[in-house]
Amino acid sequence: MKKKTALILALLIISAIAAGCSPSEEPLYRSDVSVSSAQQSETASENKNSDEISQESSAVSETSAAESSDVSSEPESSVTSQESSKEESSKPESSVTPQESFKEESSKTVSQVSVIETTSTEPSKEPSKTESSSEPSKAEPSVTSEISQVSENSKEDSSKPEPVTPVVRENDIGGMELYNAIFNTANKVTVDISIDKSEIDKLQADYMRFSAKDDNKKSQIYRMATVTFKVGGKSYTLEEVGIRLKGNQSLEPFYTPNGQPNMCSFKLSFDETFDDEDDYGAAAKKWTDANARKARKKRTFATMNELDIKWNISYDNTNIREIYATKLFEAADVLVQKINLSQMNVNGNNYGLVKIYEPIDNNFLEKRLPEAALGGDLYKAMWSECDNSGKRTGWWKGATYKLNNSYGIQDNQNGIKYNFNLKTNKKTSKHESLKNFLSVINKSNVTRDELEKVLDVDYYAAFMAAEYFAGDPDDIRNNYNNHYIYFRKDNGKAIFIVYDNDRTLGITYGLNKNCAVRNPYSSYAATQSEQENPLISKTISHSPLASLAYIRDKYADDLKKLSQTEMLVSDADFNKLYNTAKNNYESIITPYTRFANQEQDFKFSLDGNKNGGEKNNMSFEQFRSTIMSTYQTAKP
Repeated sequence: MKKKTALILALLIISAIAAGCSPSEEPLYRSDVSVSSAQQSETASENKNSDEISQESSAVSETSAAESSDVSSEPESSVTSQESSKEESSKPESSVTPQESFKEESSKTVSQVSVIETTSTEPSKEPSKTESSSEPSKAEPSVTSEISQVSENSKEDSSKPEPVTPVVRENDIGGMELYNAIFNTANKVTVDISIDKSEIDKLQADYMRFSAKDDNKKSQIYRMATVTFKVGGKSYTLEEVGIRLKGNQSLEPFYTPNGQPNMCSFKLSFDETFDDEDDYGAAAKKWTDANARKARKKRTFATMNELDIKWNISYDNTNIREIYATKLFEAADVLVQKINLSQMNVNGNNYGLVKIYEPIDNNFLEKRLPEAALGGDLYKAMWSECDNSGKRTGWWKGATYKLNNSYGIQDNQNGIKYNFNLKTNKKTSKHESLKNFLSVINKSNVTRDELEKVLDVDYYAAFMAAEYFAGDPDDIRNNYNNHYIYFRKDNGKAIFIVYDNDRTLGITYGLNKNCAVRNPYSSYAATQSEQENPLISKTISHSPLASLAYIRDKYADDLKKLSQTEMLVSDADFNKLYNTAKNNYESIITPYTRFANQEQDFKFSLDGNKNGGEKNNMSFEQFRSTIMSTYQTAKP
C-alpha cells in the first residue's frame, strides 16, 4: 500500500513539473535571436533534405572587430553548390551598351547559388592612436556582443525569455548561422549587385510609370539581378534575385533624365519567380520544370525571403545610431528588426556605405515568438488618405488608433494604403482582432480587465519606455507612424514591433522636432499637438485614466531600468560600436561618384550635422546627456 501511494505521488510530481515547463508560459519574447553554431548544425542535420542544395548551410565563422576587415590568414578554398532543380537562366544577354555611369561587369557563368570561401584583398585598417583606447574586444557569437549587457540593477535574469527555435527552411542558404554573421556589427559585410543595363532601364521605367505620375504610388515589380554577399570570409552568390526601388517620400528614380545616377534604396527578393504575366507581359519567365519553380518559391537567404537596403538619407555622420537604437530596444526585450552596415557595389561601382534590414514578416516572428503565438494578424501602421473601401479621400491621417483609422490590404501600384496595412493572413483575416482592439481602447471608461484582454500590458510599458529614450519624432507616439502591431494567435493580445528608426538618438534631419527635451509623461505628440492616440493618453500621460494609472507605474519602472543601463549612462558603448564601424568601412564611405540627389558628403564623425535649419542633427553625446537630464528632472 505504501509503495502504491509513493508511486501515485511520484506520478503527480512528474506531471506538475511537466506542466510547469510547458512552452506556452507567458510571456515569451526574444529580442536577441542568435543561435549557436552547434544548435544550428544539429537542427539542420535533422531537417535537411538531401535533394536540396548540398552546401547551402556552410558554417560562417564570426570574427572579432580586428579580424573582420582582414581575413587574409584564412586558407583559400572554394566550394560551389547548386539547387538540384536548377533551370537554365532566362536572363537575356544585353546588346545595349551601358551608360558610362554604370560600369558593366565582364560576362561569366554563375551557378544559381554558390558559396565561396574567399581571402580578403582589402588592407586591414588599423585604428588610430586616438581610437585604440575604445577598440572593441573580440566578438562572441551573438549579434549584440560588442555592446555591454544590461546592468544587473536594471534588468533581472529571471525576466529573460525562454529560447525559441526558428523553423529550418527547406531551401535556405546559410541558415541562422549566416543570419547571425550578417547582422553581427563586428563583421564587415559587402553586397555586390550585378544588373544588366536593360534591367536598370526597366527599373527606371517602373518608376516613371507609377511614382513619377502619383507620389502615392510605387512599383512592386521586381527586376532581375545577380547578388553576391561577402561576410565572414565567405561569398554567397545568388542568381535571379528580384530587385526594386524602395522608399516613400525618399523614393527616387535610378538615374536622372541626363543619365546621372541617384542614390537609391532597394528591396531584394530571393524567391521571386518573374513569371507574373500582369507584371512582365511577354517577357514573363517560362518555367519548364515545376519542381524548379517550387524550389525557387521556397528559396530563402539566411532564413529571409527579402532584404531591405537603405542609404544614409538622414546623413547620420556616426552611421550607427539606428543600429544602436536596436540594441536599446533589445535591452528592453522589445521586438525590433536586425540592422547592420554594408558596403554596396553596383556593377563594380562603389556606392559607399548603406544599411541592410531584416524585414518584419512571418520569418521575423518565428525567430522571436513561441509556436502557439504564431499565425496572428500583423499590421504595418502608417499615414494614409484612404478609407476602409480603399478610396483616397485627400485627407491624410496617421495611425492614431482612433475609430476613424482605416485598415485593409495595401495596393501600392494603385496608391491604396491604409493606416493599418495587413501583412499576414491576407486571404482569411476579417480584421476582428484589430477592430476589437480599437473598440476597447476607445471606450471612455475602459477597465483594467477589458484592456488586459486585448493588450500585453507589461510588454507595452517596456516598449513605450524604450521608444522614449530612442527619441524618434516619427514613431508611434510622436507622429503616429513607423511601427507594426501584432495580435498573438494564442491569446489575441497586441504587441508592438519597432520599425524605421532612421530619425533617432538625435537625428532630426528633415523633421526638426527635438525629442530630447520632451517630458516622458507628456500628453502631446512631438510633431502634432494634443496626443490623439487614446491608448497613450489613457495610460502614460500626465493624467491617465484612473483605471489604467497602474500602467504608468509600470512605464515609470521600465524608464528607470533603461536609464541605468550602460547604454545610456555613458557614451562608452556607443563609441565602441562607432569605432568598429569606422575601422570596417571608413575606406569605402566615399562613393565612386557624387549622386544627383546627394546633398552632403558622407563621412564618419561623432559630431552632429551642423548645417542649420531643419536639417540639423545633434551629436549622440549631446542627445544622451540632454534626454537623461530631461528624464531625471521630469515629474509625472
